[in-house]
Amino acid sequence: MTEPYAVVAVSPRTITVKEKGDALRNVRRINEFIDTAVMVGEWQGAPVRLVVLPEMAIQGMIANTPGNRERERHFAVTIPGPETDELGKKARQLDTYIAAELYMVKDEDFPDRYFNVAFIIDPSGEVVYKRYKATSDAYEGGMLGNMNPHDIWDEFIESRGGDVMDAIFPVARTEIGNIGIAICHEGVYPEVVRGLAMNGAEIIIRPTLIEPAIMQGGWEIQNRAHALFNAAYVVAPNLGPEVREDGSMQDLFGGRSMIVDPRGTIVAQQTGWTSGDSFVCTTIDLEALRRHRIANGLHNQFKDLRTEQYRAIYDRPIYPKNQYAAAPPAEGWLDREKQTRARTIELLVDRGVLTPPSRATDEH
Repeated sequence: MTEPYAVVAVSPRTITVKEKGDALRNVRRINEFIDTAVMVGEWQGAPVRLVVLPEMAIQGMIANTPGNRERERHFAVTIPGPETDELGKKARQLDTYIAAELYMVKDEDFPDRYFNVAFIIDPSGEVVYKRYKATSDAYEGGMLGNMNPHDIWDEFIESRGGDVMDAIFPVARTEIGNIGIAICHEGVYPEVVRGLAMNGAEIIIRPTLIEPAIMQGGWEIQNRAHALFNAAYVVAPNLGPEVREDGSMQDLFGGRSMIVDPRGTIVAQQTGWTSGDSFVCTTIDLEALRRHRIANGLHNQFKDLRTEQYRAIYDRPIYPKNQYAAAPPAEGWLDREKQTRARTIELLVDRGVLTPPSRATDEH
């Protein structure tokens, strides 16, 4: 039996790395705040067993020229590596799991491609989970220089043993529950979180989303819907404000970190803007969640899934796979991504999925 425990979702200030060693310094700074957050989190009356960091907390948003091989190699990191080793020390010290993310991550199977990778470190300090970001917006690769498994689909799935569910939607089965991570923009789509849930995830970590989705309510709607539709806890830390070189602050992400229970109710939320590091925390009752999920009642939707009729929705491909299988992306990546997505819109219009506005409406 798993006793109730506290989870802490940290929203640290963001300091963008200029050199590779800066990321390690950021981890050490964040670790100091984790000490404070865990100490306060234990006032919940239960031990803190899970600490979660947002996407880009460790590296910030690197100013890169995508396709510039030299700069990509310069910023690329490994998992495990110095950053995860430092987080591992904190996990051992606090006897907790720590979940975080790094981008521009090297992969030994694909030496000239880089990926956005979420990971979990266990209380012994070992990396026990890695998940590669599988869906991103039109601009992420064009800004940051990383790519998705879908861009090298056939080789990636084969390198992971051939099972798509375990390659794209892996779940960490731990003593504190089954945990999956949907990174940032992946949470805009229902499919990624559903994939994790259908692979057994009970706790969904959804780190980071950028404005204006926060101020307009999209962040909250998505997180609550993911929790409700998948009968899962959603732990969603967002970034704190970015510290600029002149010492001023800018906030492109809007904060509002939250934790949502399996009924879609926000049980902890940061509601105001802050110029410092912050966190939210609550207690998770894994046994209660499992009773809720296994019950033969209205709120257990897994038992009702008529998969044959849903599968037809995705029978015909939309976004092209393997687009960087033959060669890694070169400079001009963003322009190519815009063209690719323009073609997918035309495809959806041709299929009758999308209807263009009339000329009169368009002119207004």
